[in-house]
Amino acid sequence: MSTNNYLSTLKPKFKPTVHSLGKIPACQYKGSLKEELAAGTLTPAQTVDVLEDMLMIREFEEMIVKLRSGAYDACKGYEYRGPTHVSIGQEATSVGCCAAMRYDDQITSTHRGHGDSLAKGCAAIRGMSVEELKARIPDCKATKRKELIDAALEDHVYRAIAELFGKEDGYCKGRGGGMHIADFSAGHLGANAIVGGGVPIATGSAISSRYFKNGKVTCCFAGDGAYANGVVLESLNWAAMGQFTNPTYAKEPFGLPIVYAIINNHYGFTGRTDGEVSGTATVARRAAGFADNNMHAEVINGMDILACMDAMRRAAELCRKGEGPVLLEFDTYRNYGHSLGDPRNEYRTKEEEAAWKALDPIANFEQQMLDNGCITPKKLADLKAKVADRNARMAAKAAWSQDPDPADVIKYMYTDTRVETVPEEFASVKPVGELPVIKRTEDNQITYKDAIKEAMIEEMLRDSRVVQWGEDIAEYGGAFKVTKGLTEAFGRDRVFNAPISEACICGTAVGASMTGLRPVVELMYMDFGLMASDQISNQAAKWHYMSGASIEVPLVIRASVGGGKGYGGQHSQTLESMFAHIPGLYVVYPATPYDAKGMLKSAIRDNNPVLFVESQIMYNYKGVVPAEEYLIPLGKADVKRAGDKVSIVTWGPMLYEALKAADMLAAQGISAEVVDIRSLVPLDIETILASVRKTGRCVVASHCVDIGSYTGEIASRIMAEAFDSLDAPVLRVGAKNGIAPQAYSLEDAFLPHDRDIVAAVNQLL
Repeated sequence: MSTNNYLSTLKPKFKPTVHSLGKIPACQYKGSLKEELAAGTLTPAQTVDVLEDMLMIREFEEMIVKLRSGAYDACKGYEYRGPTHVSIGQEATSVGCCAAMRYDDQITSTHRGHGDSLAKGCAAIRGMSVEELKARIPDCKATKRKELIDAALEDHVYRAIAELFGKEDGYCKGRGGGMHIADFSAGHLGANAIVGGGVPIATGSAISSRYFKNGKVTCCFAGDGAYANGVVLESLNWAAMGQFTNPTYAKEPFGLPIVYAIINNHYGFTGRTDGEVSGTATVARRAAGFADNNMHAEVINGMDILACMDAMRRAAELCRKGEGPVLLEFDTYRNYGHSLGDPRNEYRTKEEEAAWKALDPIANFEQQMLDNGCITPKKLADLKAKVADRNARMAAKAAWSQDPDPADVIKYMYTDTRVETVPEEFASVKPVGELPVIKRTEDNQITYKDAIKEAMIEEMLRDSRVVQWGEDIAEYGGAFKVTKGLTEAFGRDRVFNAPISEACICGTAVGASMTGLRPVVELMYMDFGLMASDQISNQAAKWHYMSGASIEVPLVIRASVGGGKGYGGQHSQTLESMFAHIPGLYVVYPATPYDAKGMLKSAIRDNNPVLFVESQIMYNYKGVVPAEEYLIPLGKADVKRAGDKVSIVTWGPMLYEALKAADMLAAQGISAEVVDIRSLVPLDIETILASVRKTGRCVVASHCVDIGSYTGEIASRIMAEAFDSLDAPVLRVGAKNGIAPQAYSLEDAFLPHDRDIVAAVNQLL
């Protein structure tokens, strides 16, 4: 959809005016349990359910406290070694929010996320059909819904404790632990040990819901401390972008269906948000910086479960009507410190703690239930005993359950799956406009840049789940015009501009890929990958493993490298070696147009996160590229030139220097074999070793600065695995150990060339 009409209205407006930031309501809920029962928004049975869920969380976390001192009788002799970030006192926020959502809605959570995880699982279980319950607990012989729910809740507690204890039966098979607990089958997209790390993931989840029109809302739990974090503020800006609701851009205007639930317990670690590390009276005031409607921001009494449920009910309804995003600040308190190693007495007073404990959400709700006849004292006592007994039995069972096999220490690091066949519902793709024309020469050559574009066109035609975003990639086509014409062909639902927020570009791609999309996102320069390194390295790369393989993260991050164009130290770095050090991430770097097309198509179909590196100096290089579909497998090297005296192993633009060096060496009577690895991770070491065993000598070359370069990894592997075949040490050629300069004369001296490879070979001989 063209934006010309919109752009024509962008005229100077310098008339004096005053912009209002509006008002943010706080603690407006005046209801009571009696009124909720009368209105039918709650039934007596539902009050028992939410009370049980709060008691479950309290019992679970008090267990952690007792485990640390050895006072939990059910696990005598068991040494607990995990994290101790408890949320005792905050139960109303977790249970209230989850209970007020649809059972198939989604959440993300935090390092203090046991309560969120338990609450979401309970809410999902109570909303499941009999068939869904049987599928969740297939070994259960019960047939009645009530019995199935009880069995599923017991299993839920067991698997949560087992994950906390690092056991094979845990939700994530013990790979994630308490700070990364997740249950994707219940809509829990994971707790996050990086403060604020889950916020862009939740935002990406909302992008999926908007795209698929599935009616799901994502609730993003994060603490007050997170809302001073860069990627969190980037996420708020992202969610509130006008292009989601502006008819000029959106074919079907609809806001992102996400609720940002700020759990303001007033302490990030020991620092206080209000009055110390923030300059606003409420964290909710942040919303005024991102949306004219303040994102419907509201401050809620987080100690009152009825107020929490009311707020989330209204917020979810707004989101389902397309009026999201919504930001809610829940004013609450954690009774313990950041962790159990924090005694709190250095920054809190006893009077402060006593005042908050007097507002205990469980005790106060119990009293309201008793007063309104929802439960009798006897049944309340029985319920508490049931919760305590269930937790004790499941804790004992978990404590002595199977530990993960040490032989499986890196199992689940990668998935071996890919999209072989696109599901029918996503395979029927109709472009909304004309497809870009790829110009070929008479001998079927196209540029490296057009090879990438052709791969994206073919994959977007094949699978409607393939979507793209990045800075300026829409009508403008990106800084290097690689995506030019794709927005016109596929529409802004599938190709749209992102803010200058590299961390959010990558983080939203993680959340979107977890929830059904297959994003291809662009980083204008690889240098900017450092801005996004948390979301690439701690999120995209880790979630398949941390979830115990219960989720895949199929996304492609296209990152262009600017070395050789005189752009200086912050736009010229070749950083693939750095990201190759991150387990869980594929890193590929094709050097020819033919390889670029075939490898990008494979990357898009692969279910691992792939960092796809492109060199700007190669964008206009031409090569023969078939117009028909073909794939090049990731992790397969290619011998670009055969030889028998020395092996030159390389990748990226150094391939061309290596081929020129081979010509120069041939003039000296030296036959050089050139191996293009094409993929750093996975690495095809066998092709490299086969070449070295034939030639007996090797030079490894790349554009990376020499220190810490992946050339060292390859050289080390060769010397460890083909030592007996070597007639000389393996030598490396790379950029100088410095910062890329702008001056042409200096950059020419900084980067490696064919002559450097020739010199290294002559040294070997």
